[in-house]
Amino acid sequence: MDFNKKIDCFRNIIAEKNAGALIINSQVNFSYLTRGKGYIGLASTIACGSIIITLKEVYLVADNIEAQRLKDEQLTKTQGIIIKEYPWDDPAQKPKVMDGILKDCKALDEAQVANEIFKIRTVLTDEDLKEYEVLCLESAIILEHICKGIKPGVSECELAGEISKKLWEKGLEPITILIGFDERAQKYRHPVFTDKKLKHYAMVAICARKNGLICSVTRNVLLGYDAKMIEKHEKCAYVDAVFTAGLKEGRPLSDIYKEAIKAYASQGYEGEYKYHHQGGLTGFMPRELKANIDAHHVVRVNEAYAFNPSIQGAKSEDTVVVTKDGLKNLTYTGNYAYVEIDIDGKTYKKPTVYVKLEEYGR
Repeated sequence: MDFNKKIDCFRNIIAEKNAGALIINSQVNFSYLTRGKGYIGLASTIACGSIIITLKEVYLVADNIEAQRLKDEQLTKTQGIIIKEYPWDDPAQKPKVMDGILKDCKALDEAQVANEIFKIRTVLTDEDLKEYEVLCLESAIILEHICKGIKPGVSECELAGEISKKLWEKGLEPITILIGFDERAQKYRHPVFTDKKLKHYAMVAICARKNGLICSVTRNVLLGYDAKMIEKHEKCAYVDAVFTAGLKEGRPLSDIYKEAIKAYASQGYEGEYKYHHQGGLTGFMPRELKANIDAHHVVRVNEAYAFNPSIQGAKSEDTVVVTKDGLKNLTYTGNYAYVEIDIDGKTYKKPTVYVKLEEYGR
């Protein structure tokens, strides 16, 4: 089972540090290990139960409100976890329960071995990737369908509600929705949705989560013809293609970033990268690591990336995975507007702005 393999990797960390246990409290690592929801609130960063990994056993320590629910509904992909609960109205019992498990052995906190956990978590397992492909494709299909059907007069809030509804119907958690209409898309790189109503242009970005894995995807819509906006999108897509083309096993992320900076300049937008981060390594966090000049992380097989270059309202973003056979775009549906970009003999299909001419004229 995937769970047992992940636990073995964490046990290797324990052994390397000459410790006896590792305590997991974060939501991200809870989900990574169990593929379950260890939260009460959608935005929780701390899980509602602690996982204690020893060299022989795995324990879940939670209060009596959460313990049975977590066991029945969120630990279905695990095997052999021992449940230890304490009364919710006597939280002082929790450290006593944990002390009974640890028995004075040296216990590691996540923060002490964050780098080691990062290296494990960011290389997705085969089981992770199977679920990730479904999550990414479903998210892209939902977003594209909604964007292609968008009409003037809808508010950013209304569109966010429609996207949320469709994601939840598939069991996907809408943890981030960014929507910018018209001048808001031009002005803000992170347009949190408002009651602004659509006139001519929409930029829509989402992060959707399922079982801990997170998909990032952006799509754009133009009602009517705007040559300048179309050109911006084609140039932005070129920068995105440069990022993607650079994803080869063994390459430092900083080198890929430098190439993308040059790509901005080659398209007539030198320095545009300074107005927004460019995305980077993803998976169980929206961005495990952002691409920048000091990001010397080396690309590895089975890592996922979501770059998001932007040019004054235009933005290009997909979730891709590095495989042993090359790159795979997990959010490519073949059913949107694309531009084909050739780099070093390979063609990359990147999403561009979807233009609705029939209804809105030129």
